[in-house]
Amino acid sequence: MSVNRRFTQVAILILIGIAVAFPVRAPAFTNASLKGSFSFLTSLETANPSTNQFAMVGVLTFDGAGHVTGSFTSISQDTVVTGVLGGTYAVNSNGSGKITFTTGSTAEFAITLNSTAAGLAHGLQMLQINDSKNEIISGTAVLQSTTTVTYSLANLKGTFTLQYNPHTADGTLAEDGGVAVFTFDGKGGIKGSETTVFDGKVFTGSSPFTYTVNSDGTGTVSPTVKGPQIAFALNTVAGGLAKGLQFLDTNTSDGTGDLVITGSALKQ
Repeated sequence: MSVNRRFTQVAILILIGIAVAFPVRAPAFTNASLKGSFSFLTSLETANPSTNQFAMVGVLTFDGAGHVTGSFTSISQDTVVTGVLGGTYAVNSNGSGKITFTTGSTAEFAITLNSTAAGLAHGLQMLQINDSKNEIISGTAVLQSTTTVTYSLANLKGTFTLQYNPHTADGTLAEDGGVAVFTFDGKGGIKGSETTVFDGKVFTGSSPFTYTVNSDGTGTVSPTVKGPQIAFALNTVAGGLAKGLQFLDTNTSDGTGDLVITGSALKQ
């Protein structure tokens, strides 16, 4: 073996060793890493039965430069409120950050970015940090689209699986939860079937629903006879069709006590 060839092999081994010892660092996150519209869902957790339960669903749009706007539907004590949101955000180099709302809410959230692709986050976790009571408000946000989209009924089409759970600190209420399969026809009609567990008993059934979709990707599901009234926000839009959504029940008054019901759905 020639001296030059042996030297080349040794040099390659040294370079490989350096690459292993000093791996390439991932690019640092910035405000530009958080851009686009996201569906979000937050809810309150508490063990205090005198604290009113609370949940909020909606859409947040980040401009990539530190500003956020949005719309929401919230429920507490059977009272539904809708409105707009606005504020600022900052992203740290490690993908953590903060949202400060100044319009529609005064909440401050610590956030962490995830599911990054092509330099943009496709999801984030949210934790409210300016609530000094013995309660936690937290949730998730999932990317709708990185570009501006005007949504309609046609963007919600196909079969989705749903799962929901109640949030309550009232020990007198029966626990319940459910899963369902909803088929959206892209025109405002739904065929659905569900399985629920309420107070230890299993119930199954099927019934038709109708739905609406607003231009920002929020919307509603309504029963044609009897059932839940849902406010939702679409996410994971590809090829003009949503692949998921987050939701809350807006007619919990048919039960008793203080509770909210939230859930999510994924396309089959």
